[in-house]
Amino acid sequence: MLSILCLGLNKVKAQSEGIEYKIIGTDLFCSIDKSLPAATIDSVLGTCGIKLEDLEGMLWDGNASPDDWVVSALEPSRIVLKKPLHSLKGKPGDQKELMQLLSDEKAAKVPNVAFGYNEFHLPAITELENGLSRFFIKVEGSPQTVFISGTFNNWSTSSHPMEPCDSGYFIDLRLEAGAHLYKYIVNGYWFLDPRNKVRRHDWEGNENSVYYKPNHVFRLRNFTEASWVNLAASFNGWNEANFSLARTPWGWERECYVQEGTHAYKFIVDGEWITDPDNEVIRSDGDGHQNSFMAVGDTFYFYFPRNRDAKKVVVSGNFNLWNPDELEMLATDSGWVLPYVLAAGNYEYRFRVEGIADWQLDPMNPLTIGPYENRNSALVVGANHHFFFPAKKGLEEVRVAGDFNGWNEWGLKMERRKDGWHADVYLPKGKTRYKFIVDGEWEKDPKNPLFEPNEYGGFNSIVWRQ
Repeated sequence: MLSILCLGLNKVKAQSEGIEYKIIGTDLFCSIDKSLPAATIDSVLGTCGIKLEDLEGMLWDGNASPDDWVVSALEPSRIVLKKPLHSLKGKPGDQKELMQLLSDEKAAKVPNVAFGYNEFHLPAITELENGLSRFFIKVEGSPQTVFISGTFNNWSTSSHPMEPCDSGYFIDLRLEAGAHLYKYIVNGYWFLDPRNKVRRHDWEGNENSVYYKPNHVFRLRNFTEASWVNLAASFNGWNEANFSLARTPWGWERECYVQEGTHAYKFIVDGEWITDPDNEVIRSDGDGHQNSFMAVGDTFYFYFPRNRDAKKVVVSGNFNLWNPDELEMLATDSGWVLPYVLAAGNYEYRFRVEGIADWQLDPMNPLTIGPYENRNSALVVGANHHFFFPAKKGLEEVRVAGDFNGWNEWGLKMERRKDGWHADVYLPKGKTRYKFIVDGEWEKDPKNPLFEPNEYGGFNSIVWRQ
């Protein structure tokens, strides 16, 4: 349990049962159970500079207390307050409390999922021709206020009011492809979407409705006499039961979200596995099986220079589970080429070159990862963070390792420049822990004030991405 109450930080008391603090994005949230004694609730609100009788007015007006707390939600079972992290104050020692709070963050944020599809009881969300997603909720009577709140608006309780229509309320939102958590707020009360079957637990053990903004459609024409059709693919671990297609007059279809990248897949028709008859891109998996391939995203070109002694070149990496036979490259006059779609991320790869020494590093790429005798070429797609370690006299080498590369003890080798050592990487949303490996010694980032203790008695540096 955290030892922070309302984080002035001038007043620090033990957190009691029924009072919980969480970080969501750049805000600190305080959840107060309404079943607590009235005196306890009044005391907690008083510490935050809020009077009980002012809660409802603050919710609708959006006014903040002198300590920068606002009323985020008034639910039947709880009161939720929030304040921006940048408004936290206190003695330097209080920052240790904040670091612990940050390290325990389990907020309901945009889920990082490989795939998903929607299942509605009745029409609930529609994709419009202009690219917007129309959310609809049927509401009886004449409510005073109807809002939608979710990961797409940082769970705001008032930024997205819904408009009335003949049978309920609607709102059009511009969303990115992927999973989005949401709830409706009617007269201050929170509701799951009653028409949406897909739900996911949030950071408090409650449930949120989930909408998958689609970016792909799988279709299997004909087979109209089949009883069922499923799809198994690399993005769902080749699970033969968790992706079903819907019957149509001409065959089978499912609109869905699939993460960016290149994916192998097959249809399963009444238990029989088949490749996609409408997709000409078919590759062997090296074990005598053929799979269909599809891609979402921008194309990257792997290239290996021309070598007259090479009979065949195959690229293999952690993006295809190091399959040594699957991705055979095309021979051209200037070298060997393979167009391939990769999602934003950090990758390792090598070339298997038949006719000369097998398993070669990319001669055109200086970035490597791993021990010297077993290095792999490193590839960063969609880099969104820059690591820097300042120059020091006599320093020979700096690498960086962390959650983003599985804490590989050899780390990602950083580029040496006049002012220090540099590396661009891709980091997912949320918290990433990391350390520098400086001439073999692990060090936290000297330029980053955010860090947390680790199991070895030291500290890991922390970086956050929203």
